[in-house]
Amino acid sequence: MKYLKDFLSLNEGISRSTIEDVVARVYPEIVKDLGIGKQGIPPVELWKDIYARLSNIPGSQGEASSTSKAEFDSKENKLFIYYPNMVNEEDVIRSLLHEHTHTLQDPKKHEMYRVKGYKNNPYEIAASKAEKNWKRYIKQ
Repeated sequence: MKYLKDFLSLNEGISRSTIEDVVARVYPEIVKDLGIGKQGIPPVELWKDIYARLSNIPGSQGEASSTSKAEFDSKENKLFIYYPNMVNEEDVIRSLLHEHTHTLQDPKKHEMYRVKGYKNNPYEIAASKAEKNWKRYIKQ
């Protein structure tokens, strides 16, 4: 049985329950280190697919289904992790750091910066830079 579980983990990335454990352990530390977001501390929700979440239609999928990892929605003030796309603990931690950085930023400016494109958006640059500290939160 253990071998089957290991095999499934290799092929499907990290399990949902492991992601939940990482979020519970790491996210409070990230908030403590980076600060509380402009709208408070947003909850983290795990979803199977970005399209299913946005459409509210279970099982819905689209072209970004296999690549969407996480996002912060300032209107809902929530962080979303798309758990099938998480590969390992590093992936989860980097996603939390990236998206929590967005909670510290002005949502109105985020929309304004979006026209610059992802690579030229100063908010995305800052969020990507925050990811580099992921090792600080790895389970010892």
